[in-house]
Amino acid sequence: MDSDGSGVKSAERALTILELFSRPNCALTFTQVAEVLGYPRSSLHGLLRTLTDRGWLRLDPRTRRFSLGLRAWEAGQSYRPIATLIEATRPEIEQLRSSVDGTVHVAVLDGGDSVCVVPGSRRVAAHTTGAGRVLLAQLDRSQLEQRLDGVLHAAGALTDVESLHRTLDLVREQDWAEADGEHAGGVSSLAVPLRDRSGSVVAALGVAAPVPRLETHHRDQALQALRAAAERLTPRLELPPA
Repeated sequence: MDSDGSGVKSAERALTILELFSRPNCALTFTQVAEVLGYPRSSLHGLLRTLTDRGWLRLDPRTRRFSLGLRAWEAGQSYRPIATLIEATRPEIEQLRSSVDGTVHVAVLDGGDSVCVVPGSRRVAAHTTGAGRVLLAQLDRSQLEQRLDGVLHAAGALTDVESLHRTLDLVREQDWAEADGEHAGGVSSLAVPLRDRSGSVVAALGVAAPVPRLETHHRDQALQALRAAAERLTPRLELPPA
């Protein structure tokens, strides 16, 4: 590491670039990357070239757009806790898809975000979804406010910290959560915790659907199905340490 800290700065910039390209369907030209990140063009050229040479990014020779490379996919596949979680939940997910009228998903908490790992990979603010609220409810007050510092501002979402605490108190009491349109207008979500044999919550199991599909009667049916699936999954959720 350089004594003046430039090594740390370069590492931070490289990681920021990878995080930028981790957004869904992200493909950007050099000029677009420079405009988004505001890095000096000389250093950005070097960073993009290095990341491309090492396989973390790829450059389409026709469009001259950068996107994530194969090395990023390989690294993701090596993260065993998520791979194990996906493998363990797959049979129940398939069964739920045939009995629940909505998109069935499994999510984990990363900072203040809920990351949907089944299906695909999608990151949203945790306090805006049922699955995210299930996961946030496992934190104490100080942990919660630290993770959500500066993010409680999404349009239509719970923006008052005290209101969020009251909502999460209810989630803990009833052991399930719901959200109505906070993340996506007209879409409701329900979720229950997924626990391992020790009783620790390792993920959330949820379903999302247009609001009319999850109104009272259908909501109760979906919630019952989610709870039954979560109970069946508990013996299988012996995840390796992260």
